[in-house]
Amino acid sequence: MLLEGKVAVITGSGTGIGKGIALRFAREGASVVVNSRTAANVHATAEEIRKAGGVALEVPADVTAEAEVERLFQRTLDEFGKVDVLVNNAYTLANKGEYGPFLKMRSEGWDAFMKANLGALFYCTHHAARIMARQGIRGSIVNISTNGAARAHRYAIAYDSMKGAMDTFTRAVAVDLGPWGIRVNAIRPGPIMTERSPHFAGPRPYRNPGVPLGRVGYPEDVAWAALFLASDEAGFITGQAFEVDGGLLAQGRSPCAEGRPVVTPENIGEF
Repeated sequence: MLLEGKVAVITGSGTGIGKGIALRFAREGASVVVNSRTAANVHATAEEIRKAGGVALEVPADVTAEAEVERLFQRTLDEFGKVDVLVNNAYTLANKGEYGPFLKMRSEGWDAFMKANLGALFYCTHHAARIMARQGIRGSIVNISTNGAARAHRYAIAYDSMKGAMDTFTRAVAVDLGPWGIRVNAIRPGPIMTERSPHFAGPRPYRNPGVPLGRVGYPEDVAWAALFLASDEAGFITGQAFEVDGGLLAQGRSPCAEGRPVVTPENIGEF
């Protein structure tokens, strides 16, 4: 019960990685504030937590709007009286031409995408940190970034740039909030399979020969890392970005590009 007695706000926790983190945190004793723009998804995650014996508060809200963020945290204070942990997981598309080849990107897409996502990051972190600082809580803020912040995805210039800014934001805020005992860290997931994938409900693990560990990740893989960073066990860790990618970033090139077979326990033979 690493989070017993703690209150955790997790944005974008109706599905995917955020949901995985919410379920894990609840199992570890946290009172979880479930947030997403879609009320049905928020309710489904909260009900799953409650059926397992956990505590959940449902707060549908669009965290790209500061007024909605203020309502999110006020609801949390009204219900629980404090905030110990914030996980900035929510992510939104502008759908205005921010994806694709750089020469075909549209400036309005870039502007809208950056404003929405970096705005949400600032609003949520600012509100949570002010609550923690005023109440003397030695809290933890965990930002869900991507390994694309360190090594780019093709045609995802806005996305990788935004996540790179998130990593820099993580370091800068960690330094500034250190005197209050508030820790700020980031997680960089690699290939994570979520409900959007047709293979999500299939046999596990789903193989991926391009990853050194030979499989894709799942939301619970990220959740374990988030749990550690949120807990007091990580009390002397701040300003860091942690890879949860099966070793993807560690390798120079994919085995497909190397043109060499991957040596596995099944095919190595005698040694």
